[in-house]
Amino acid sequence: MARPFDFADSVADTLRRGGQLPQTAPKVIPAGLDPKQQRASPAPGKDLASVCDAVAVEIQETGQSVVNIANTIAAESDALAELLHKHGTAMAARIEQFISMSDRVKIRMREAHDDMLVKSGVGPSLAPHDGQGEN
Repeated sequence: MARPFDFADSVADTLRRGGQLPQTAPKVIPAGLDPKQQRASPAPGKDLASVCDAVAVEIQETGQSVVNIANTIAAESDALAELLHKHGTAMAARIEQFISMSDRVKIRMREAHDDMLVKSGVGPSLAPHDGQGEN
């Protein structure tokens, strides 16, 4: 005779096969008990309820872990953005200082070169050539 379908055992067996439940030793039926009487006991329902509770707790813990990781990433992103704003402004100021200093050096070099040409009366000019008068 075929055994009636037991939903609780089916779910527990499926979870065990999927590796989601620890493997348990096979149930030993005492010699004096009829297998039909054992099926009538509320143990399979309690087993299923405890499995569901364990899975629910694991899901909640996983969800909390995801939230914690997301909060950590958000805090690190905020800190990085703050550093970028701070150092970005400082880098822009440094670049402006460098450009200004380069312009001053260029002007001084041109003045010194032109002064040297005037005093010596010889030498090529650093001024851009327009291409006229040479050949």
